[in-house]
Amino acid sequence: MSDIPPQGPLDTIPKTNYPPLLTPANYYSIKQMIEQIISEDQDYVSWKIKDLRTGGTMNTFVPSDIIHYKPLRKKQIKIPSTTITSTNNQITTTGDKINKVPQGLTFIRDIYENQRNEEFEELQPIEELSFEDQFKLLILNLDDDQNSRFEVFHRTSLNKNQVKRLASLVCGQNITENIRVFLQAIGKVFAGEIIELTLEVRKKWFINYMICQFDKRKIIGHRLKKYLKKLTILVERLTLDKNIKSDSDNYHTTTNSNNSSSNSGNNHLLTTLEQDENDDININESDEYFDDEEDNMKEIQKGNKLLKEDNKNTNEIRVGLIDQYNKLVKQFNSTDVSIERYNNSPILPEHIREAWRLYQLQSDKHVSGQWRFKGEANGELFR
Repeated sequence: MSDIPPQGPLDTIPKTNYPPLLTPANYYSIKQMIEQIISEDQDYVSWKIKDLRTGGTMNTFVPSDIIHYKPLRKKQIKIPSTTITSTNNQITTTGDKINKVPQGLTFIRDIYENQRNEEFEELQPIEELSFEDQFKLLILNLDDDQNSRFEVFHRTSLNKNQVKRLASLVCGQNITENIRVFLQAIGKVFAGEIIELTLEVRKKWFINYMICQFDKRKIIGHRLKKYLKKLTILVERLTLDKNIKSDSDNYHTTTNSNNSSSNSGNNHLLTTLEQDENDDININESDEYFDDEEDNMKEIQKGNKLLKEDNKNTNEIRVGLIDQYNKLVKQFNSTDVSIERYNNSPILPEHIREAWRLYQLQSDKHVSGQWRFKGEANGELFR
């Protein structure tokens, strides 16, 4: 099962009978497909980053008829023009300033607040509910996910014996049952805060992984376009050489045979892609690599060498380019920027340590690393 290639939008090129697949039309089609996939991934990554930074939008709470509302002017507003005059080296201005929001604009938030106020005015005054009634009302309005999390939190508790033993060890004496219950409740709330912060840390790690996968896919897509363009040019040159050779055989003249031998060097005839000035793919551009990644470095160096072979158009070079292209296609198809599949992944110890560090920073209880300098700094190592 592991030998099955990953399914994806791009297909590999066979090493035999490949000329019909390598045409300029096919190149433009695959190039457009790669750019479309990268564009969709860019929109997804931007949405995830925006959701992480802003915590979402108000679209969940605002009615659907207001989401697509465009701000309209209540009345036509005429802004007087501003003129600048110079008299005796003094500059004076007339008219109103334009660096302010014009009056009379209506925004989504204003409409939303007006609707909320109208709904509150229509409601009849009700009696204030007791704490028990408010709690029951809250439980009844929870959805399935919230209800499940509430039940888990409500039924979960810290070990009584462990809490009592730890508290007695810290205090140096036995604690009462009331103190034990109090510490158990506080410890449960503290553990919940750490877990919530741990989930946020895990989400940030997923976002970082998503960005790395997107950058990787974008680089692979650019390399794919270069290899495909090089292959298309070589196949088209091969077709041109065959046509010139057949023409020279038909004429049976020395001049035509000399022209065919000179054109076989591909110095005078340009292919369709070489004549296209709007195509921004440079096949002579070398791909970058890192020295510490030996396997990847060897593959990229081999590919750069094949891309720079301008004077040769042998089947060995074309097959080598196809082999490099197929490897990149498999990497491109297997690279996925989606992170929804990791939502149920377990929490790692690294997430908890980072959450504890952030909790200390947020609570202003983070101990500075200066105490590690022994007596050369503040000497807190010996406290």
